[in-house]
Amino acid sequence: MDKVIDIEERIPSMREKRRRRTNKKFIFILSIFALALLVILYFQSPFSKINKVTVTGANLHDKEFYIETSGLLKDKSFWGFSTKGTEEVLENLETVKNASISRKWIHDIEIKITEWDTVGYIEKDGQFSLLLEDGEIFSTDELKPSDKAPILNGFDDAKSRKRMTNQLLKLEKNVYQLISEIILNEKGHGSTDLTVYMYDGYEVRAMISTFAEKMSYYPEITAQLHDHEKGVIDMEVGTFFTPYSKVYGLSEEGDESAEEDE
Repeated sequence: MDKVIDIEERIPSMREKRRRRTNKKFIFILSIFALALLVILYFQSPFSKINKVTVTGANLHDKEFYIETSGLLKDKSFWGFSTKGTEEVLENLETVKNASISRKWIHDIEIKITEWDTVGYIEKDGQFSLLLEDGEIFSTDELKPSDKAPILNGFDDAKSRKRMTNQLLKLEKNVYQLISEIILNEKGHGSTDLTVYMYDGYEVRAMISTFAEKMSYYPEITAQLHDHEKGVIDMEVGTFFTPYSKVYGLSEEGDESAEEDE
């Protein structure tokens, strides 16, 4: 005989299951409501606004310039911008090689700027302009001047500037920082392309095509000339040294020419 289950016995357990399901639905709905409320409160609070923007790598422009260009100003929405889109805005600047933007902590922004290096100053009619490694030229009123970059004189055409830029970018930093001025000689001055004045007192004669290669030996050459009078180091073909007294006829006594073959 089949067992007969009294419905009255099952009602309490059915009620309990129904109550638990109802409670779960209520808790779920309440959680969604609470979460939505928290989100609304967050976006209404100062915590959803940009608190601080830091900029690293700014040399040619002030940090404030990059902040204003990016539009990431204090109290603007922390989430209301695209990092990729803002990076593209900064990279469209002629001074910027690369830009990276990241959100830090809960409301801080970090902007990392990689600028094109300053190669030198272009001098023309007593006016100076900055030459960047990408070939762009800016007046010193537009950009902050570099602490130590050589003056380039006579580089009026883009082709000669590009050739010289490529050579300067190959130099070791310690040699580059010793260069005071580079003069591109006009045609008719023999085979000399460049006259280079160094901060340590020497004058170098060189050719653009082999400038970086020859100048890599400069520290070694000047170390050997430590006990000599300062003078001209000719690096056009071989490497020869002649004291200033003999080159410019400043003295007729005690003139000795020391020649160093590479």
